[in-house]
Amino acid sequence: MKSRIFYRKEKLRGACWEYEIDGGWRPVDADAGADGERTVLHHRFSFHRPREVEVHTCDGTRMLMRHGAEQWFFPDRWFSLLRFLTHDDVTVGYYVNFSQPLAELRANYYRDLDLELDLWLHPDGTLMELDRDEFDAEILTRRLQPEWADQVTDALSAISSAVASTLAETGPDLDTDRLPACGLPRFILRA
Repeated sequence: MKSRIFYRKEKLRGACWEYEIDGGWRPVDADAGADGERTVLHHRFSFHRPREVEVHTCDGTRMLMRHGAEQWFFPDRWFSLLRFLTHDDVTVGYYVNFSQPLAELRANYYRDLDLELDLWLHPDGTLMELDRDEFDAEILTRRLQPEWADQVTDALSAISSAVASTLAETGPDLDTDRLPACGLPRFILRA
């Protein structure tokens, strides 16, 4: 019988939410661009109400219905990655949630702490920073420790560089280079 895995997202101001992971731990081979053998926690979910969103692709701007997402949590990175998708598995965009690395609280129960800054990536590689004002405000109030802010800044820079180098190699479509076994886009493994 498969073990149940639970996740807890915590916010700097004390809010939190928990849910059961629909997925599990997935290996990522060193051949895939990872720093040696790694594992990531994979989760997939659907939205109760699909939403129409504007998507920038290599073919121009399109309107697509966002039906669900899959998420990868990293125990060795200061972010998690979400891939928003349509009902037929077309990528709507990628959302990077900067947070502390995933940590195990107890057996099969994991947590991370959201550090406010987020990044939206359209499939064509267009980057948009989100919630910079909240990130800066948390630094000013000292809820966001300076060393955590430095980790987020470094991770943002690493992801931006990884996206740029991936687009230079594969062309203007971040979705062309995903790992077949788990769907994880290779650009995130470079960060």
